Amino acid sequence: MIAGEKTILRAAELEDARILSAWLNDRETNEYLDIIYPASKRFADSFVLDCDENQNKKVFIIDNLDRRPIGILIIDKIKWEYRNCEVGIVIYDKRERNKGYGKDALKTAINFIFNDMNMHLIYLNVVEDNKAALNLYTSLGFKREGILYDRYFKSGRYYNIIVMSMINWRERYENRDIK
Repeated sequence: MIAGEKTILRAAELEDARILSAWLNDRETNEYLDIIYPASKRFADSFVLDCDENQNKKVFIIDNLDRRPIGILIIDKIKWEYRNCEVGIVIYDKRERNKGYGKDALKTAINFIFNDMNMHLIYLNVVEDNKAALNLYTSLGFKREGILYDRYFKSGRYYNIIVMSMINWRERYENRDIK
Protein backbone atom coordinates (compact mmCIF):
# COMPACT_ATOMS: atom_id res chain seq x y z
CA MET A 1 0.00 0.00 0.00
CA ILE A 2 1.29 3.45 -0.96
CA ALA A 3 -0.39 6.38 0.75
CA GLY A 4 -0.78 9.86 -0.67
CA GLU A 5 -2.45 12.84 0.96
CA LYS A 6 -5.92 12.02 -0.43
CA THR A 7 -5.54 8.54 -1.89
CA ILE A 8 -4.14 5.09 -1.27
CA LEU A 9 -2.62 3.01 -4.06
CA ARG A 10 -2.94 -0.69 -3.38
CA ALA A 11 -2.41 -3.85 -5.36
CA ALA A 12 -5.40 -5.06 -7.33
CA GLU A 13 -6.82 -8.20 -5.75
CA LEU A 14 -8.97 -10.90 -7.31
CA GLU A 15 -11.88 -9.54 -5.25
CA ASP A 16 -11.54 -6.29 -7.25
CA ALA A 17 -12.31 -8.08 -10.53
CA ARG A 18 -16.07 -7.44 -10.27
CA ILE A 19 -15.62 -3.68 -9.92
CA LEU A 20 -12.89 -3.71 -12.59
CA SER A 21 -15.30 -5.45 -14.94
CA ALA A 22 -17.91 -2.75 -14.31
CA TRP A 23 -15.33 0.00 -14.79
CA LEU A 24 -13.97 -1.50 -18.02
CA ASN A 25 -17.53 -1.59 -19.40
CA ASP A 26 -18.24 2.08 -18.59
CA ARG A 27 -18.17 3.46 -22.13
CA GLU A 28 -18.52 7.09 -21.04
CA THR A 29 -15.52 6.98 -18.70
CA ASN A 30 -13.47 4.95 -21.18
CA GLU A 31 -14.09 7.48 -23.94
CA TYR A 32 -10.37 8.26 -24.21
CA LEU A 33 -9.07 4.75 -23.55
CA ASP A 34 -8.27 1.99 -25.99
CA ILE A 35 -11.18 -0.14 -24.79
CA ILE A 36 -13.60 -0.98 -27.57
CA TYR A 37 -15.23 -4.29 -26.69
CA PRO A 38 -17.15 -5.25 -23.55
CA ALA A 39 -15.05 -6.97 -20.88
CA SER A 40 -16.29 -10.05 -19.04
CA LYS A 41 -15.80 -10.80 -15.36
CA ARG A 42 -13.52 -13.65 -16.48
CA PHE A 43 -11.41 -11.14 -18.45
CA ALA A 44 -11.14 -8.96 -15.34
CA ASP A 45 -10.10 -12.03 -13.28
CA SER A 46 -7.39 -12.86 -15.84
CA PHE A 47 -6.26 -9.23 -15.98
CA VAL A 48 -5.71 -9.11 -12.21
CA LEU A 49 -4.00 -12.50 -12.09
CA ASP A 50 -1.75 -11.78 -15.07
CA CYS A 51 -0.67 -8.40 -13.71
CA ASP A 52 0.15 -9.94 -10.35
CA GLU A 53 2.73 -12.20 -12.02
CA ASN A 54 3.99 -9.74 -14.65
CA GLN A 55 7.19 -7.93 -13.62
CA ASN A 56 6.71 -5.37 -16.39
CA LYS A 57 3.22 -4.22 -15.39
CA LYS A 58 1.80 -3.17 -12.05
CA VAL A 59 -1.88 -2.43 -11.48
CA PHE A 60 -3.04 -0.39 -8.51
CA ILE A 61 -6.54 0.28 -7.28
CA ILE A 62 -6.93 3.87 -6.16
CA ASP A 63 -8.84 4.07 -2.89
CA ASN A 64 -9.98 7.26 -1.21
CA LEU A 65 -9.08 7.65 2.46
CA ASP A 66 -12.34 5.89 3.40
CA ARG A 67 -10.81 2.83 1.64
CA ARG A 68 -13.44 2.92 -1.13
CA PRO A 69 -12.15 2.10 -4.64
CA ILE A 70 -12.46 5.08 -6.97
CA GLY A 71 -10.09 4.33 -9.85
CA ILE A 72 -7.13 2.53 -11.30
CA LEU A 73 -3.50 3.41 -11.93
CA ILE A 74 -1.30 1.27 -14.14
CA ILE A 75 2.48 1.29 -14.42
CA ASP A 76 3.07 -0.51 -17.70
CA LYS A 77 5.83 -1.40 -20.15
CA ILE A 78 8.38 -1.30 -17.35
CA LYS A 79 11.83 -1.48 -18.90
CA TRP A 80 14.09 -2.23 -15.97
CA GLU A 81 17.25 -2.19 -18.10
CA TYR A 82 16.46 1.29 -19.50
CA ARG A 83 14.78 2.53 -16.32
CA ASN A 84 11.59 3.83 -17.95
CA CYS A 85 7.91 3.00 -17.85
CA GLU A 86 4.49 4.11 -19.02
CA VAL A 87 1.78 5.29 -16.65
CA GLY A 88 -1.99 5.53 -16.99
CA ILE A 89 -4.72 6.64 -14.61
CA VAL A 90 -8.52 6.79 -14.53
CA ILE A 91 -10.85 7.95 -11.77
CA TYR A 92 -13.87 5.78 -12.50
CA ASP A 93 -16.13 6.93 -9.68
CA LYS A 94 -17.82 9.93 -11.28
CA ARG A 95 -18.78 11.36 -7.86
CA GLU A 96 -15.10 11.57 -6.92
CA ARG A 97 -13.85 13.50 -9.95
CA ASN A 98 -12.58 17.07 -9.76
CA LYS A 99 -11.65 16.64 -6.10
CA GLY A 100 -7.90 16.27 -6.59
CA TYR A 101 -7.84 12.47 -6.27
CA GLY A 102 -6.34 11.91 -9.71
CA LYS A 103 -3.61 14.47 -9.12
CA ASP A 104 -2.80 13.05 -5.70
CA ALA A 105 -2.73 9.46 -6.95
CA LEU A 106 -0.51 10.32 -9.91
CA LYS A 107 1.81 12.45 -7.78
CA THR A 108 2.08 9.56 -5.30
CA ALA A 109 2.81 7.14 -8.17
CA ILE A 110 5.47 9.44 -9.64
CA ASN A 111 7.28 9.57 -6.30
CA PHE A 112 7.05 5.78 -6.00
CA ILE A 113 8.27 5.24 -9.57
CA PHE A 114 11.29 7.54 -9.19
CA ASN A 115 12.23 6.86 -5.58
CA ASP A 116 11.31 3.20 -5.03
CA MET A 117 11.36 1.66 -8.50
CA ASN A 118 14.45 3.72 -9.42
CA MET A 119 13.08 4.72 -12.82
CA HIS A 120 14.69 7.53 -14.78
CA LEU A 121 11.79 8.42 -17.11
CA ILE A 122 7.99 8.11 -17.06
CA TYR A 123 5.95 8.52 -20.23
CA LEU A 124 2.29 8.46 -21.21
CA ASN A 125 -0.01 8.82 -24.19
CA VAL A 126 -3.10 11.03 -24.15
CA VAL A 127 -5.77 11.73 -26.77
CA GLU A 128 -5.39 15.31 -27.98
CA ASP A 129 -8.90 16.43 -26.99
CA ASN A 130 -8.72 15.04 -23.44
CA LYS A 131 -8.17 18.51 -21.97
CA ALA A 132 -8.62 17.46 -18.33
CA ALA A 133 -5.86 14.85 -18.63
CA LEU A 134 -3.54 17.20 -20.53
CA ASN A 135 -3.99 19.84 -17.81
CA LEU A 136 -3.32 17.29 -15.06
CA TYR A 137 -0.16 15.93 -16.68
CA THR A 138 1.19 19.40 -17.45
CA SER A 139 0.49 20.57 -13.87
CA LEU A 140 2.62 17.70 -12.54
CA GLY A 141 5.55 18.49 -14.84
CA PHE A 142 5.05 16.20 -17.84
CA LYS A 143 6.38 17.70 -21.08
CA ARG A 144 5.11 17.11 -24.61
CA GLU A 145 7.48 14.99 -26.65
CA GLY A 146 5.55 14.61 -29.85
CA ILE A 147 2.39 13.68 -31.70
CA LEU A 148 1.26 10.33 -33.07
CA TYR A 149 -1.09 11.27 -35.89
CA ASP A 150 -4.49 9.60 -36.41
CA ARG A 151 -3.82 6.88 -33.81
CA TYR A 152 -7.19 6.95 -32.03
CA PHE A 153 -10.62 6.52 -33.62
CA LYS A 154 -13.94 7.42 -32.00
CA SER A 155 -17.29 8.74 -33.11
CA GLY A 156 -16.43 8.50 -36.78
CA ARG A 157 -13.15 10.40 -36.78
CA TYR A 158 -9.46 10.02 -36.02
CA TYR A 159 -7.63 11.86 -33.25
CA ASN A 160 -3.95 12.41 -32.59
CA ILE A 161 -2.16 11.06 -29.52
CA ILE A 162 0.09 13.40 -27.55
CA VAL A 163 3.19 11.69 -26.13
CA MET A 164 4.36 13.20 -22.84
CA SER A 165 7.17 12.34 -20.46
CA MET A 166 8.86 13.32 -17.24
CA ILE A 167 12.51 12.78 -16.36
CA ASN A 168 13.75 12.34 -12.83
CA TRP A 169 15.57 15.68 -12.87
CA ARG A 170 16.79 15.39 -9.31
CA GLU A 171 18.65 12.23 -10.23
CA ARG A 172 19.98 13.81 -13.38
CA TYR A 173 21.58 16.70 -11.51
CA GLU A 174 22.72 14.72 -8.47
CA ASN A 175 24.64 12.25 -10.66
CA ARG A 176 26.27 14.87 -12.87
CA ASP A 177 29.83 16.00 -12.33
CA ILE A 178 29.60 19.77 -12.18
CA LYS A 179 32.90 21.46 -12.93
